[in-house]
Amino acid sequence: MQAEAIEWAAGSAIAPSLLASPRIQLRPWKDADRAPFAAMTADPEVMRHFPATLTREESDAWVDRAMQKINQRGWGFWAMDYLAEGAPAPTFAGFTGLNIPAPELPFGPCVEVGWRLAPQFWGLGLATEAARLALRAGFESVGLEEIVAVTTLRNTRSQAVMQRLGMQESVADEFDHHAFPADSPERRCCVYRLSRARWSANSLAGNLQNQS
Repeated sequence: MQAEAIEWAAGSAIAPSLLASPRIQLRPWKDADRAPFAAMTADPEVMRHFPATLTREESDAWVDRAMQKINQRGWGFWAMDYLAEGAPAPTFAGFTGLNIPAPELPFGPCVEVGWRLAPQFWGLGLATEAARLALRAGFESVGLEEIVAVTTLRNTRSQAVMQRLGMQESVADEFDHHAFPADSPERRCCVYRLSRARWSANSLAGNLQNQS
């Protein structure tokens, strides 16, 4: 199913159980998320591979757009809570989810999986775990035939996550991202792809391995 053909009725939210693991819950955004998200997007290390850090107004506008898309489609970039072992309550950790890029990327239309976490949650495997939830929602609930992931060639950390997700790099789809200045070393981006068939085969293999 191509991105332009996707229809998802307002209010037809994906079941919360599909967006949860023992450590993670993907959920709609709350106003309480705005301050910690703004702190993330103002952090140069978090935004190292993005065009620029965001002001509080720009960060709030990003959250507004994410909320609007979830309300319209039932899916999007969800806020992400992390429940550490022994913690009394979940903690906002960033976002993970699915998105239709706008403007359309050179190889589009497409649906991408994406994530961004606060630094204190790096190195725990949370991006991979949360992205797997988003992929499952995209393939099982939205009915996508393919999901892609995009990052700069210099962002090897995100590429490692994509590889752990079973995605395959599509070298022919490399492109210069319009959001970066022409002389930016981050401008050149790579594309990873994952088909529904490959995702199903990987999931089956993982289940069989766990049962053995």
